[in-house]
Amino acid sequence: MKTFESMNEFCAYASVIAKRYKFFISKYNEDYSVDINGFVNLFNKDLTEFPIRFNNIVGGSFDCSRNKLTSLEGAPKYIEGDFWCNENQLISLLDAPKYIGGNFYCHHYIDDFKDSKNNYNPLVSLKGAPEVIKGHWFILDKYNSYPEYLKYLLVKKIEAL
Repeated sequence: MKTFESMNEFCAYASVIAKRYKFFISKYNEDYSVDINGFVNLFNKDLTEFPIRFNNIVGGSFDCSRNKLTSLEGAPKYIEGDFWCNENQLISLLDAPKYIGGNFYCHHYIDDFKDSKNNYNPLVSLKGAPEVIKGHWFILDKYNSYPEYLKYLLVKKIEAL
């Protein structure tokens, strides 16, 4: 992820990214992250990492599916709507949003247009999974059910005691 010398440099860079990907920045944060008002569409942009750090997504959803992300570093922490990170190369959910007001999509598709040996999001752990998902949980892998997610959260809370 790009580093910045000053807040002015960050704001100028973030503005270019917002214009390129057509989203509205409502706030530039001191930690060099941005708050967004509305939908962020990073679908199928051939990304290997997020172009900037996101913080809060208000009044919209966040779609970073169908890329080449191996990490969710820079993903928003809070999303009022849905979060799509399906069809990437994620092996963990570290840095996933902590709060998702809608659905969480982290599954993979195998269709006629892709190599069937391609393994999208081959998760090895649920560590870092969102703490709150108000909608539904969609993961089709060895962690393919909502009860698995609830079990993960319960173990996490017990470990914190």
